[in-house]
Amino acid sequence: MPFKTLLALTEIETGPADIEAAVSLAKAFGAHLSVLILGEIPILPFYGYGSQGYIDIWAEEGKQREEDLKAATADINARLTREGISFDIRPQISLPGHEDDIVARHAIYCDLAIVLRSTEGELTSAEMKAIDGALFDSGRPVLFVPKNTKSDKFGERAMIAWNARREAARAVSDAHPFLQGAKDISVLIVDPVVGEEDHGEEPGADIALVLSRYELKVDVSSVASAGRPVSQVLLDRARDLNIDLLVMGAYGHSRLRQNILGGTTREMLENSNVPLLLSH
Repeated sequence: MPFKTLLALTEIETGPADIEAAVSLAKAFGAHLSVLILGEIPILPFYGYGSQGYIDIWAEEGKQREEDLKAATADINARLTREGISFDIRPQISLPGHEDDIVARHAIYCDLAIVLRSTEGELTSAEMKAIDGALFDSGRPVLFVPKNTKSDKFGERAMIAWNARREAARAVSDAHPFLQGAKDISVLIVDPVVGEEDHGEEPGADIALVLSRYELKVDVSSVASAGRPVSQVLLDRARDLNIDLLVMGAYGHSRLRQNILGGTTREMLENSNVPLLLSH
């Protein structure tokens, strides 16, 4: 079943040009597009309490962020109106550290949450909170779109990062609307363990069989990490195959452990130059 309601997550600094990927997906699926624009206002520092000067500065900063949010809303509204698609815009002001609650509250009513990134490199705390809210608290898949992603090419060459675990199985199911339209689908298994309790006697054969029942043809391959991080293995293969959508489970361990140690999910979010379909 195709996606019918999409939620695109942006920040004030994200301009109309940066939502092209979400617009293209809404057109491709004939879906309604909701755009959630987050504007973060600062918390009054502890040394500001009791000081009218600090309070005035803090209030002025908050007022400016609200004005910036109104301007961003108007720009995106004008952009989407020209497209003739079904849409709504949801401007929201958030205190630092509360982005996950806001995102989850909106993402729970969509089929796919799209995180549109306007920067590169290390994720900000606000970005991590927003992604965590969508993944852990909404029960919906997340499409993470890196900066400079070509909006006219999405999911034609898909790769599934398969590890025979719950999160990966969920991601494959959530990715079906993309997989149904893909021209090529690859299944990659990193360091497979042969056996009934892991990948079976022929790693990847079981998931390939399941997908074949949907008339999807896939190529299955295994690769040894040879000491490399799993994220590097996945990104190297994605580059070699010219992949434009990578499907994977997210946060196989606890959220706390992942945030402390980094983890494959965070490494992929910070280093991938191809869109990621993530499910938890």
